[in-house]
Amino acid sequence: MRFLIKLSLGCIFLTSIVSCKKETSWDIDAAFPIAKSHLDLRNFFGDSLFKADPTGLLHLDYTTQILNLTMDNLVKLPDTTITIGYISFFNASLNPGDLIYTNASTPANQEVTFDVANGVQLNKAIVRSGYLKIEYLNTYAQPINFNYDINSAKLWGTVFHVNQVIPGGSSSSPASFTSYYSLKDYELNLTGIANNKINTLVQTYSIKTDPSGSADILHLGEGLNIRLSFIDIVPEYVQGYFGQQDLTFGPDSAYFGLLNNFNTSNFKLTQSSFQFSIINELGVELSSTINKLKSIKINPYNAITLNSGSLLQSINVNRAGKTNVPSNPVFPVVKNITLNQSNSNLNPFLENIPNYLSYSVKAKLNPLGNISAGNDFAYYGHGLKVMAHVDIPLAVSADYFKLISYNNTDFNNLKQLNNVNSCELTLTAKNNYPFYAKLQAYLIDETNTVIDSLFLPTENKINAAITDVSNTVINEVDTKIVFTIANTKLEHLKKCKQIKFVSAMYFSNQPTSIKINADSYLDLILSANVNYTSKL
Repeated sequence: MRFLIKLSLGCIFLTSIVSCKKETSWDIDAAFPIAKSHLDLRNFFGDSLFKADPTGLLHLDYTTQILNLTMDNLVKLPDTTITIGYISFFNASLNPGDLIYTNASTPANQEVTFDVANGVQLNKAIVRSGYLKIEYLNTYAQPINFNYDINSAKLWGTVFHVNQVIPGGSSSSPASFTSYYSLKDYELNLTGIANNKINTLVQTYSIKTDPSGSADILHLGEGLNIRLSFIDIVPEYVQGYFGQQDLTFGPDSAYFGLLNNFNTSNFKLTQSSFQFSIINELGVELSSTINKLKSIKINPYNAITLNSGSLLQSINVNRAGKTNVPSNPVFPVVKNITLNQSNSNLNPFLENIPNYLSYSVKAKLNPLGNISAGNDFAYYGHGLKVMAHVDIPLAVSADYFKLISYNNTDFNNLKQLNNVNSCELTLTAKNNYPFYAKLQAYLIDETNTVIDSLFLPTENKINAAITDVSNTVINEVDTKIVFTIANTKLEHLKKCKQIKFVSAMYFSNQPTSIKINADSYLDLILSANVNYTSKL
């Protein structure tokens, strides 16, 4: 339409130049669309949150995570530092390649034990990331060779090994430096030398004069001092007995943004379902309890406690299994507890339209003790999760609720809006909802500021679709609203970059519930009829 108007005006303009020099003006009527919008519940919830049942009734289908307990909440290999080496108690003449000290004959010096918290007894671990930090300090005048093995750490069958030459130094000016050695992917046997311990590595090392050095005297108090530090060890896998740990989480809250954009009054549900899923990806039995679950609305503040009897108390969950597939190593155990309007106060709980769910969770690991005989297990990225799945069939009642949508537009280059004598707006609405609507359109400028509104409160009603006695839609209804706008509002329209449609939907035949189906909609077309003067 704009193209045709501009083309006609262009022809008139050329004709006037050829035929005469005198200025001429015409009054022209023009009609053109301003905005078009298709409104349904997806405008403020999103398509992915809906599903239709076999009858066509829409369901609000929403899942959120309340708790995620991962391996590091249960088992941590703490940073551990030990000091080894050899300091001479007398003067000794040494030749290149001489053995100064080895711990091979001293079992007590061959074990490194991690002080793992919470009574956890590990017999195996695979390292995801982490380092062995070694700080070397040599006060002997000649270079020293340090050979170090973690006998119980293997990568593809090869023992972790360090061979390092430390330059010569002196007591007053020792040779010192620090090196880091990756432990990534090493498998750790944590059962000690005799395979009868827990949390314990086996190490052997030897200290020799380096063959590249010279014969010299190792004086009293000289030698090699070494600090070994296992740092930032993150396991990929751990195995053992995780103890009978008592775990408490909360009071805390989880964001529940399902209904944040839903503005309503006296909202009532006919039915609802709230399923808690406890997903155990740990190789350990547990007993858990979900306490003090509240629906919290921020503005205005209101909190409703969920009353569900003993359904969420002392929930026993079996241990997970292993799939033996590295890419997906765990076969989880899922425990589902379903709440509805018959076994809880779930409807009022959800009718509060919460922004957050507050909760307190308690869990006990291995409530029956070490029944796995030291075969509890956990994988990195897997743990204990509590999920909440909400299903709300949209057979509801309310005084009203609102639908909101935005449409981009730009009138800067529309010459038809210049020299306007009069402007009339026409709103054409096609309503397939079983309730009537009152519409307002807000004009938003380039700074995202609302600069005006279009409709008068007495001229913005959109009629409801035709329904039967059960509020089921029989046929859609068209409504046409025509109104004149003043020049001030027209100037605001020219500055408009976006139109925000707000449709307040009012329910009739209350308290009979209204069913919202997958094919429900409200179509809006806003157009302008303009009379303006064109001067050539």
